[in-house]
Amino acid sequence: MARVGVITGLTVEAEIFDAIPSDRRPRVAAAGASAARAEAAARKLLDQGCGAILSFGVAGGLDPTFRPGTVIIADAIVGRERRYPADTAWRNAVAAALAGIGEVAGGTIFGSDAPLLTTDAKQECAARTGAAAVDMESLGAAAAAAARGAPFLAIRAIADHASRTIPPWVMDAILPDGGLAPGAILKALLPRPWTVWGLIGLARDQGRALGALGRVALRLGPSLGFAL
Repeated sequence: MARVGVITGLTVEAEIFDAIPSDRRPRVAAAGASAARAEAAARKLLDQGCGAILSFGVAGGLDPTFRPGTVIIADAIVGRERRYPADTAWRNAVAAALAGIGEVAGGTIFGSDAPLLTTDAKQECAARTGAAAVDMESLGAAAAAAARGAPFLAIRAIADHASRTIPPWVMDAILPDGGLAPGAILKALLPRPWTVWGLIGLARDQGRALGALGRVALRLGPSLGFAL
């Protein structure tokens, strides 16, 4: 039976699925905060026989009513030029399955080609697009699915509130394969050690988002809510 192909940004997000037995596990690829890599990875998963594409991972908050750990089931992915609707039946099935497990909401996700690091950038994007959250992989994954006529959905958990500013060097620590470079983090912290408190807060909120994603994967199981 064809499996769902999953695109994440980070390897730590991909590792959430390690709890599923390998013979039933979705095929997962980490794209390392890049729409282009996400599109290429999604195309490869479809070539390998996957029947649908899911974008799964953390996201930046644009709607200030959503706290870190809130799970967004996307109704669409929007970019600067294109809009990709999510598969309605899949979205509805996931929403029903996740009822009662925590803070879960619908909304549009903006697919950005650059990180939105400041509150001003987040506010401008929210006002312009009406999106609830932003990430850097969903747009590419959605484009690949649309090109092949494959069902698409994005499930993303808020990792940084709309009011939180992200230090620019945080993005430098993300490797193309989705891994993290501890050396880049240490290099950034050494000349400004006081910023470690902000990093601790960001790590705490990301932990909430990853915990929520773990509960989502456990509740949805190997099919991830999609009836192949």
